[in-house]
Amino acid sequence: MAVGDTLEILADPGQRLLFWIPLPEVRVAEIVEGNGILHYQIENRGSNGFTMLMDIEEAREVLKIGVEDYYNALIVSNRGDFLTGERFTDQVVASIKSLVGEEVVVGEVKKDSLSMVDQGNIGLLFLMLSVFAIFAGVLLLTNIYLMLAQERRTELGTLRAIGYSRKRVSRTILYEGFFYSIFSSGIGVLAGLGIARFILGSFVNLFEDAVSLIPFEGANIAFNSMQSSFVFFVRIDSIAYGFLLGLIIPMIIIVYTGRKISRTNIVTAVRNIPEELDERKRLLLNVMAAVGVLVSVVMAYSGYSLGNATGFFIGVMLAGLLIPVAIPMKNKRWIESFFSVAVIVFTMFSNSFDLIASNSGSSIYLTIAKGAAILLAGLFLIVYNLKTFEYLLNKLFQKARAAAPVFKISIAFSARNRLRTGLTIAMFAAVIFVITLISIIPYSMEQMLVKSRDVVFAGFDVGAFSFTGNGSISFSELQSQPEVREISTVAGMNVAVRKDDRYGLEQIYSVDDSFIDNNRLVEIHYNGELDISSPSDLWKYLRDNPDTVVVSNSVLPDVKPGDVLELRGVIDQGDNGQGVSGLLRRNVTSEMIDSRPVYLKVIATIPENTISFLNGLLIYKENVPTELSGNVAERQYLFNLAGASEGEKKGNFETLQDKIASGSLFLLYVDDIINLTSTMLQGTISILRSFLYFGMLVGIVGIAIIMFKALHERKRIIGMLKAIGFTKKMVFSSFLLETSFIAIIGIVLGIVTGTLTSVEIYASPLMEGMKLYIPWDQLIAMTLIFYIASLVSTIIPSYSASKIAPAEALRYFE
Repeated sequence: MAVGDTLEILADPGQRLLFWIPLPEVRVAEIVEGNGILHYQIENRGSNGFTMLMDIEEAREVLKIGVEDYYNALIVSNRGDFLTGERFTDQVVASIKSLVGEEVVVGEVKKDSLSMVDQGNIGLLFLMLSVFAIFAGVLLLTNIYLMLAQERRTELGTLRAIGYSRKRVSRTILYEGFFYSIFSSGIGVLAGLGIARFILGSFVNLFEDAVSLIPFEGANIAFNSMQSSFVFFVRIDSIAYGFLLGLIIPMIIIVYTGRKISRTNIVTAVRNIPEELDERKRLLLNVMAAVGVLVSVVMAYSGYSLGNATGFFIGVMLAGLLIPVAIPMKNKRWIESFFSVAVIVFTMFSNSFDLIASNSGSSIYLTIAKGAAILLAGLFLIVYNLKTFEYLLNKLFQKARAAAPVFKISIAFSARNRLRTGLTIAMFAAVIFVITLISIIPYSMEQMLVKSRDVVFAGFDVGAFSFTGNGSISFSELQSQPEVREISTVAGMNVAVRKDDRYGLEQIYSVDDSFIDNNRLVEIHYNGELDISSPSDLWKYLRDNPDTVVVSNSVLPDVKPGDVLELRGVIDQGDNGQGVSGLLRRNVTSEMIDSRPVYLKVIATIPENTISFLNGLLIYKENVPTELSGNVAERQYLFNLAGASEGEKKGNFETLQDKIASGSLFLLYVDDIINLTSTMLQGTISILRSFLYFGMLVGIVGIAIIMFKALHERKRIIGMLKAIGFTKKMVFSSFLLETSFIAIIGIVLGIVTGTLTSVEIYASPLMEGMKLYIPWDQLIAMTLIFYIASLVSTIIPSYSASKIAPAEALRYFE
């Protein structure tokens, strides 16, 4: 379609028969972007793929509407832009109803759309991923600025010696840090905008790939309409927050380190002698940790008393991590290790508490808290035992006489600088932790999806559905097709199911003999009191016993075999329950339901499965109570395809699809659904994983910076080592081994804690019945890639260290 084209308007479908009457014509004056008002749909009208805009009077004339001031609907725009205007929705609705009365239906289109987006938790998902990426970034900044302060320690001590006040010394390093931070924050914001644009483009490309797998007409039109709504938009406050966050965090670290250096002994600072905690500072740290333990205990008690699972869990977790710090002892490695392991064990078995179990899986904040607890406890356990690692590794490699000195030197530096090593390990572990999570959980979902093939259409190959509720082909016509083997008719009915003191609208499906004989639903929980030993016995029992029903736990999760359900027929279904709209779940009022109750006994339940098209109640068609039989919402066909192989079945499906060229009846092949869902799942996870790869750069850059810093710090030591016989190869190897030690511990810690968190998530009551699958090949590949990348990033400083001449190094003074 182009500007200047002429269109004929068919206002009344009956005019198709009156071919001698000319249709009104309109000319396309302009084609506008497909967003905003172009996506508005009138109530109870289906999407036609496009919208035409005309002057109201001309439209009435073209459509032969002779009633003045006639409107299908009025569209109201609130004050403000397309986001902030939603805040005034309640006031506008109240004003409209005060003017025109309560009988007018007011649709809160923008408010409902934004609410639906918020319920999708996309923002919370990226927030959860960003929390750990931000944590890794904060650790990198802390490490860098602590090293900066350490590097400036001698110069600042000299300034103190020649008369600078403590205040001026603090300002000196503050100004230097501010200069670095102001530029890096600006560059970081621009890089963040580029990454956000890349992620949005990836999502659009994912939809393009997925739409090619949708096996019915009109998918491209629907996608083009959806695609136009993906517009890259950046709010000014988001830029401001990101810039300020990147500026404030370094400033806090610099202010702390500057103040600390300004109070350091001048002689100690000038001679660059490492400063250790004295008894006074140790006691202050113990007291602060004890106060933290007390606050954590109060937080845990308050959370438990108020029913706040997240508060209770965080309180217990912080208390467990702070107790070792509060104990005034020097050698307390066993105590520190015990409490770190105790926090992990408590987290893994936290669902033993009813308060936590009832919120596990449904609270994103509790999930983040559990993951953080396992990660932090694992990190503390590693840092507390760095010298133990050093001892064990030295014992392991002491027999390798040539490599033993190199190994001992490389491990000694990392083990004795616990703060710097711990921060670097944490950078790696935090990002690997999240990557492991989004590798294991989606992989488990994908494996369950493949294994759930027989659940989608109850074991049948194809489902035939009608959007209008009236199929264009009969059962006998479909059955007579040579491509069709067994065929079953399933009739969906809207019924009101009593849930405590209210009624909810659900679907009850009446199944025929073909369904009873040919379905392949095997994961079913039976009523132990009945004489049922196999799925075939169950379906025969359903057919032979009236007033019995099989229930899917996807719609009624609390129902168990042996329960009795109260059902009532639905009188007023609003949209008459036709087509897919009849499947919408919503609460019903007493005026909408029949007064005659029907009681059905649950003989079995089907475990939760979100991809099944029969999520509801199943009953044999001849046993449907008369009180419910008048509420048929839609009829659908399930059938198996002829063919001995998957290729033959797919070919028969395409042939049958060509024969049934209907806009009202479309066919879905079970493998197409599996492929579509798998493609969307894998594509989404790939996008999220690529988002985290940028965070992984933080760890790789961090370890490269540390190695460059180590090169300058150890220049004199390297000269001494070479003077006593170390070769270039040994110096080079020592740097690479130090990098390997830090990177491997960080990567392994991230994988182990991520796996433990995945196990804990799947142990929650919300994930009951779901199995955990671990993609070992993906985790091994990820480990090798990040390990090699870490080694590559340190080749330059390692090579530079190996080239230092002993005489030059021994004369070096930083």
